[in-house]
Amino acid sequence: MASISSSGIGSGLDVAGIIKQLMDVEKQPLTALNTKEAGYQSKLTTYGTLKSAVASVQTAARALKSSTLYSSMSATSGSSSVFSASANTAAQAATYSVQVVDRAQTHAISSQGFASITSDVALADGKIKIELGTFSGGTFTADPDKTATTIEIDATSSSLEEIRDAINDASAGVRANLVYVGNDEYKLTLTSDDTGAKNSIKLTVLDTSDVVQNNNTGLAKLSFDPEAASGTGKEFDVNTTAQDAHIKIDGLDVYRTTNSISDAITGVTLSLAAQGTTTLTVAKDSASAKSAMDTFVTAYNDVSKQLRDAMTYNASTKQASILTGDSGARSLQTALREMIGYSRSSAGSSYSTFSDLGVALQRDGSLVFNSSKFETAMASSTTNVGDLLSSTSTTSPGIAVRMTTTLDSILSTTGLLASRTEGINRSITDIGRQRETLSRRLVQIEARYRKQFSALDSLVASMQQTSQYLTQQLAALSSSTS
Repeated sequence: MASISSSGIGSGLDVAGIIKQLMDVEKQPLTALNTKEAGYQSKLTTYGTLKSAVASVQTAARALKSSTLYSSMSATSGSSSVFSASANTAAQAATYSVQVVDRAQTHAISSQGFASITSDVALADGKIKIELGTFSGGTFTADPDKTATTIEIDATSSSLEEIRDAINDASAGVRANLVYVGNDEYKLTLTSDDTGAKNSIKLTVLDTSDVVQNNNTGLAKLSFDPEAASGTGKEFDVNTTAQDAHIKIDGLDVYRTTNSISDAITGVTLSLAAQGTTTLTVAKDSASAKSAMDTFVTAYNDVSKQLRDAMTYNASTKQASILTGDSGARSLQTALREMIGYSRSSAGSSYSTFSDLGVALQRDGSLVFNSSKFETAMASSTTNVGDLLSSTSTTSPGIAVRMTTTLDSILSTTGLLASRTEGINRSITDIGRQRETLSRRLVQIEARYRKQFSALDSLVASMQQTSQYLTQQLAALSSSTS
């Protein structure tokens, strides 16, 4: 029968406890490696956050280097209930009196009432010809730029629903709808797609031989010729008359087919809302540029604070931060601060630095933006401000252009952040290799300890047995002597 053995049973030593304590000491380098790796992982996370923050500064700097930002104009209506306005860089500063006399309208007509929308209207096969043009002095003149559309209507498929669908499917420049007006009456409505006097609707009903039908029976109930009389071809009511927009700019009459007028005042678009008179003010727009500068300052301060927090050493607690002493963080901080100090001189301009535009670097590395100073600079010369920030001169580029180049380099795949991140990853990989080597060594050390203590256990057990035997012999000898 095999014997049962376990370290310590023979000797009474706590072999397992002793080996564990010894291995705890042996594993201290492994614990140190884990702590070191955790530190590198924290650095990696912090650099990832910094990269995102620097990218925000990059985006803001790109916005600042747009030359159109400093040549933009604003158009302000004295009353948005009359019209709203916008301007592009082609606009010139000026003030206008604008009167909205009439807004442009679509032409909308409605048929006589029908008791059902599913019953056939036509008594025989026929056609509906749709034309768009101008009614003037009782005469309709078709728009030469628009082709008339003729829709064939089968007598057995001529319900109001089917006629509505046929008109809408024809893409004739009008849209058809059905409206229940009450008292068991349905009406077919037609509305021109576009506003303007030249988009008036004319409907002519024809038989299969193209003979005009205007007797107000069958399909002829859907005729509309404003030159005719009711019952003989004029079978729709006019809900809104097609008309052009009519405005007066400083007393000058202007007519357009739509309510969005972009060709009356250079660079300005007017969106007409209602009849009335108010002012239009066109001026240099500093708001967009100021907003872009404010966005840049905010983004810069964000990354600056992140760097300070990550690099600070607390002398009181003697506690370092994640990137205290980190060379990459110091290099990034230096590059960003140097960037704010960029300057550019230009003949005839009193602006050469960010500070001249109201952006000042503080002792803690943050920026303060004096928006009033910036607005004063913009009011003085948007050209000089734009030149300072966005000039593309190869010999003396604008500050924002240089900043963008710097930030592009920092964020490139071979730039400062990528290089530092790559270095941290290499360190983590190296720690992984060291851990594997140490883990294998610890297995061997533990096996050796177990072998050694197993031998010691056997030796002590043997000595204990010898001691017991000798004790017994001596006791027996003593008893015999007595």
